[in-house]
Amino acid sequence: MKIKLIATDMDGTFLDDNKEAPEENIRALAECAARGIEVVPATGRTILSVPEEIKNLPGVRYAITTNGAVVADLKEGTIISTCKMTADLAAAVMEIARDSEDDIMYDAYIEGVGYTTDYFWEHLDYYAASPGIAGLIRKTRRPVPDNIAYVRECGQDVEKINMFFVDMEARKRMRERLSKIPEILVTSAIPENLEINAAGATKGSALLRLAEYLNISREETMAFGDGENDLSMIECAGIGVAMENGEESVKAAADHVTVTNNEAGVAVAIHRFILQDT
Repeated sequence: MKIKLIATDMDGTFLDDNKEAPEENIRALAECAARGIEVVPATGRTILSVPEEIKNLPGVRYAITTNGAVVADLKEGTIISTCKMTADLAAAVMEIARDSEDDIMYDAYIEGVGYTTDYFWEHLDYYAASPGIAGLIRKTRRPVPDNIAYVRECGQDVEKINMFFVDMEARKRMRERLSKIPEILVTSAIPENLEINAAGATKGSALLRLAEYLNISREETMAFGDGENDLSMIECAGIGVAMENGEESVKAAADHVTVTNNEAGVAVAIHRFILQDT
């Protein structure tokens, strides 16, 4: 079956550990675009947080963002579909973190912008697992005095909540508690965080929604990922490719495991499955 759509996660997959796109990956996607294949960033980031170099890649018109909560047409600047939490639900989830005895950083994504509190903003080096994560947060968040109050006051639906933990036992306790709330879905992109979406908001469901919108069958899709929040997309795609640096559950579910993100694993798999005649 000919592949007509490639969806790729960004961090830990298309981007290397320095948050840069290997030139081999860029060239491989450019060759795919020249063949008319849709190239779709599929990320936990918001639309505004997708790097411009990714948005400007040949073939990139659509994006799956905030773990599938938003599917966007970047060229037209329009939203194709959404699956969000209500403001009340999101605020209630954040209050669970705030009122916990554990030390947890939490923020909310609204209309493409991540909102954190001034306190967390001032202590990012403590909550972030690495300088790279801290730098990414600084680029993608807007500090407000109280982000829970902000969510309630603006009343807009929330795309995603992100929680960061310095204690992995605290993360385990919070995940167990949140798992009892049927209206939400809990996943993770890195070992130190939890990502909370509305139930039904996954990269996999978003991939299928976009494919249907474009009249592309599931079998004609290919997806790349490394983290737990990529698992649904790996399972849904016609060809699901996990990174060697990915989580074991993702690699177990994949049709193929490529080399690591630092070795341009996306390009390696694209050449194997799509560009093998070039």
